[in-house]
Amino acid sequence: MSSNPPHQPAATSTPGRRAPSRPRRRQRRTFPVFIVRPATIPTPPLTAAQRNRRRAADQLASELTDAARQGRQCHYSELAFVAPMNLIPETPTIIAEASQVAAAPPPASLRVGRNLRGEPVAVVLHGDRWSLVVQPNRAAADRPATSWAFLDGYGQAFDMAYLVFCFDDDPSVLGVTWTDMINHVLALAS
Repeated sequence: MSSNPPHQPAATSTPGRRAPSRPRRRQRRTFPVFIVRPATIPTPPLTAAQRNRRRAADQLASELTDAARQGRQCHYSELAFVAPMNLIPETPTIIAEASQVAAAPPPASLRVGRNLRGEPVAVVLHGDRWSLVVQPNRAAADRPATSWAFLDGYGQAFDMAYLVFCFDDDPSVLGVTWTDMINHVLALAS
């Protein structure tokens, strides 16, 4: 004797007429999503001149980063003056403040652009009266890091709120201190 219930045939319908079927709904399997409120960071209020200077420094860093990622030369249109560091009175102030900003950056004061391998190719620091953009040296090119200082208050003769100075390898005592500061900033930003 079998313990299986007897088989009952399914209800038959008339041939040619099919029972209406409901469309099958696919079950969606979604990844659980948690809504998190983004953290708000109060940034210090900026003057129009500070915003313009920061925007120009960020634009240079963005162009350096894009050029490194695309394997091309940087095409930055801003005019940069090459000047000895001892002619700029703010140079010691930048040297003192840049290391502090890199060590403990206030909100929106430090940005690092990286190439496709994750190596830094542009570091931006923003102070109250200056912005600094540093392009690290390339080991293959064997050249020192290049830095641009965006300084408030120097552009009145050119009808600008700031001027850009390009500081390359300077053999003076101030230049050596600048190079040490650049190396320290790059070590902190990496």
